[in-house]
Amino acid sequence: MSRFSALAACAVTLATPTLAQSPAPVRFDTSLYNALEWRSIGPFRGGRATAVAGHADQPSTFYFGATGGGVWKTTDGGLTWQPVSDKDFRTGSIGAIDVAPSDPNVVYVGTGESPIRGNVSPGDGMYRSTDAGKTWQPSGLRDAGQIGAIRVHPTNPDLVYVAVLGHAFGPNVERGVFRSKDGGRSWDKILFRSDSAGAIDLAMDPVNPRILYAAFWQARRGPWYLSSGGPGSGLFKSTDGGDTWKEITRNEGLPKGVIGKIGVTVSAANHDRVWAIVEAEDGGVFRSDDGGATWRRLNEERNLRQRAWYYSHIHADPKDAETVYVLNTGLYRSVDGGRTFTPIRVPHGDNHALWIAPNDPLRMINGNDGGANVSYNGGVSWTGQDNQPTAQFYHVTATTHFPYRVCGSQQDNSTVCIAARTDGGGITQKDWYEVGGGESGWIVARQDDPDVVYAGSYSYLSRLDRRTGQERDITPWPENPMGWGAADLKYRLQWTFPIASSPFNPRVLYVGAQVVFRSTNEGQSWDVISPDLTRNDKSKQGPSGGPITKDNTSVEYYNTVFVIAPSARDSNVIWVGTDDGQVQLTRDGGKTWTNVTPPARDLPEWALISMVEPSPHDAGTAYVAATRYKWDDFHPYVYKTTDYGRTWRKIVTGIPDNHFIRVVREDPARRGLQYAGGEFGVYVSFDDGAGWQSLQRNLPVVPIHDLVVKDNDLVAATHGRAFWILDDLTPLHQLADSVARASRFLFTPRDPSRMGGGGGFGFAASGVGANPPSGAVVFFYLKDKPDSAADLRLDFLDARDSLIRRFSTRPPSGSGDSLKVRAGMNRFVWNLRYPEASRFPGMIFWAGGTQGPVAVPGTYKVRLTAGDWSQTRGFALKRDPRATATPEDYQRQFDLLIRIRDRVSAANDAVKRIRDVKEQLDGAATRARGSPGGGGGGGGGDAGRRIAQLADSIKARLSAVEAEIYQVKNRSSQDPLNYPIRLNNKIAALAG
Repeated sequence: MSRFSALAACAVTLATPTLAQSPAPVRFDTSLYNALEWRSIGPFRGGRATAVAGHADQPSTFYFGATGGGVWKTTDGGLTWQPVSDKDFRTGSIGAIDVAPSDPNVVYVGTGESPIRGNVSPGDGMYRSTDAGKTWQPSGLRDAGQIGAIRVHPTNPDLVYVAVLGHAFGPNVERGVFRSKDGGRSWDKILFRSDSAGAIDLAMDPVNPRILYAAFWQARRGPWYLSSGGPGSGLFKSTDGGDTWKEITRNEGLPKGVIGKIGVTVSAANHDRVWAIVEAEDGGVFRSDDGGATWRRLNEERNLRQRAWYYSHIHADPKDAETVYVLNTGLYRSVDGGRTFTPIRVPHGDNHALWIAPNDPLRMINGNDGGANVSYNGGVSWTGQDNQPTAQFYHVTATTHFPYRVCGSQQDNSTVCIAARTDGGGITQKDWYEVGGGESGWIVARQDDPDVVYAGSYSYLSRLDRRTGQERDITPWPENPMGWGAADLKYRLQWTFPIASSPFNPRVLYVGAQVVFRSTNEGQSWDVISPDLTRNDKSKQGPSGGPITKDNTSVEYYNTVFVIAPSARDSNVIWVGTDDGQVQLTRDGGKTWTNVTPPARDLPEWALISMVEPSPHDAGTAYVAATRYKWDDFHPYVYKTTDYGRTWRKIVTGIPDNHFIRVVREDPARRGLQYAGGEFGVYVSFDDGAGWQSLQRNLPVVPIHDLVVKDNDLVAATHGRAFWILDDLTPLHQLADSVARASRFLFTPRDPSRMGGGGGFGFAASGVGANPPSGAVVFFYLKDKPDSAADLRLDFLDARDSLIRRFSTRPPSGSGDSLKVRAGMNRFVWNLRYPEASRFPGMIFWAGGTQGPVAVPGTYKVRLTAGDWSQTRGFALKRDPRATATPEDYQRQFDLLIRIRDRVSAANDAVKRIRDVKEQLDGAATRARGSPGGGGGGGGGDAGRRIAQLADSIKARLSAVEAEIYQVKNRSSQDPLNYPIRLNNKIAALAG
């Protein structure tokens, strides 16, 4: 290990960047790209859930709130979950949920999770549903920030109380206890302490709902610290429904020193019995048996009050006055009034929420860092968490596999790589694998060997060879920092310290502390190639936490390198962004560095440089996304330079002023096409950032922490809804003014690959991610929907312009090749198959079908026709690179399958002709038997009978032939197991 000497090896020079003016923005109507859709690929394993609820009268219905992923509901006891807030909510961070006891259709949700982690997301107030979560209405308190608890009156669903913690990162006045008497239409602040202390918990007396207890918490997060406790923390009681309050913080038996976070609960079996778990130097579990007048500390064990700011929740059993639960890393239960506690095994650690059915204490739902779990036997067993795609990811990378893998570190879990698409019907757990590292870091897969993966997580960096399973620690400075403040460390490796690889040499790695490390041998050894690139303000490097409990996990380590971005255009150019607002650049591979931070008059100091994106088109061009939300500033800060940072242009026009942005990416295929991801959504710019517009489409409102463009897809790392992919960016590459002015336009399709799987289906309730559509995806634009009488056609042609297949808005009778269109962008998927063999009604095959063969790899065309107007675009069908078949193999297979298809058609057509003739013979026989003449009396006479007999004879011989071609006894799908298959089925089975 060698140290970099700032004096001998390099000099950091201060530039004086200037800010340029932005040109007029370019915007396209969203109807030009409204057929693009995001799809969820998983992984289907839950993320943090800090709010849960149920109802006494609905034993199978529960709700949980994800910390980024919105509100979810189950009606089958937790076997499956569905998101219910996506359409109406403006944020995905959920802090509290309560169902009105007197009306299960009335549900209140408070947004903004209350455990204020370093990755906490803000809320935007209250929401209310009156139809059990089908629809929601905003219900005020928009500036509440984080909401800790909701309590609804037991008989009046319009009377509701809310504990508002307030902003996590700054002072605000919308804090305290609020009450609404009209279902959330208006609110009264009925208890307030200060602009720095808010309400964190509420308990309503189950016997007398006019008696309320409120816990206040003075807490704040900043870029380099967490503070929990102070004069604003305390415990209060009201006996008149919240009209007046009495502070009971210092009542006999409660702690005397500084108070931090408090949880409070009332026993329904003995309403004079109140429990509280209190963060204090002499804190613990306290109980009052006289309604809060006096208290006793019954338990002071550390396992119940460790990391108190993150937990401190307590819940009384609704039937047994001696039973009480405390939530911490584990879920604990006491059956002796709170004196001793024993752990209850739960599927995941770090417990934040518990709801117990008031009429059945065995029925409960628990929220923890792995999601939500339901129990019907008091915690003996729980439902799983593999049906909740609410994972939180910090970063995302895509490998060079085919199909590519999407990799990231899941908060509260492990690293994961997951297939972007599979050869099966969906993306399941068998398509995931871990890659070392841990819950918070970056991941880098070697470009030339993607099964070799480097993964980090606060103070740890691993190299894993997935083929052998061998993993080794390659941390540049392997010192475990847990518990230490940043100033005490030689190298400040932050919670999400950056890892990057050289685009030019896959053996070269970069890692960021306050300096940049470089390894040229995959982490076997490291050199420091920079001085301290941060502001190195020692006053911001002390231990975090306090004044009661310290909390040093490296989340709050400050003055660190937050992002390292080597240029793909110049091997000597490396961009660096720090968490204290510095943008640094080297143009000589690390020998010298220049501070090229955008001017302070536009980018306020101490911003976090969240992402630097070197342009894939030009070495001197880069984009910077900075955030200041940890200063309670939600403005977007995005910049562009084209001259190595000498001048910058702010590029935020079109992004809402309170939507801060974490990441900007430039499309490698179209210069100036930009994507931005932030706390509340995804945006696109067609003019190099001069103007932005939404690219949210069907993506839920969820924090976006990272984006990557891979193989003309846009992959998003969400912080609450796992990974999503926007398939096929090629229409965005082609958007132009000429397209916007056109009444019709056919986009050139992306070249598809011939492979199995796909179909575009996902089964979220079963934990299966969605594959993309299988085949050639064609996008076309129609300014207006065609008249119902108009014939709009899509023709697919081979290289010789021969028609393969036609799809039409007015297809021939009986044809399945129909085309449905709408105004705006349309998407059509050709499954690459030639027309199928003919069929007849009621046909049942076993292990055989009538589908046409798949096209061979090669060149094809698609033609869109409307009246005398048409456009034709070409595309190439590529072979699956994993396959070893030659072009000749594909062609011979195709020729055989065409012959089989045609033989099946011939056999089936014969059956249809036989049946047609038999029907005609039946008609002839009927007419002959009923024709006049001959013997009079009632028949057709001798001639008629002879004709009928002849018809029956011919029909019998035709039926015998038909029975040789097709098994006519088949009536259900498994009848072929009883009645042997015939000729047409045997021929069709050859295609398999």
